Amino acid sequence: MDIRNCKRCGKLYNYTGFDLCPECFNKDEEDFIKIRDYIERNPQATVVEVSKATDVEVKRILDFLKEGRLILGSKNTNISLTCERCGKKILSGRYCESCSRELERSLKGALNADKIDESFEKLYLRDEKKDTKRKY
Repeated sequence: MDIRNCKRCGKLYNYTGFDLCPECFNKDEEDFIKIRDYIERNPQATVVEVSKATDVEVKRILDFLKEGRLILGSKNTNISLTCERCGKKILSGRYCESCSRELERSLKGALNADKIDESFEKLYLRDEKKDTKRKY
């Protein structure tokens, strides 16, 4: 049994794969549905208007967009996100398609590197009080 603290309220709960306790998780789902439904009915609404109408903080709405759970349509012209890398307007997530592809290529290239410098494989810290080395 894995017991953790809820990321949002701090309460202890049995970990089930989510960083939220069941109460916060259910509240999160309710907020998501309220936001999604409001945006579908009011595509020209701003983030502040959505927040006031749904009683959900602006930060939470933006988090849903960045997580990719909430995706804006072409009619949602008053809510916008920008790519965190190049600044281009996007409908959801953190990066535009071209930056995502470039980051993916870069990471795959790093993973497929032929040889890793062996001097970085081990890290030793010297304990000056005991004059010993510990491997990490």
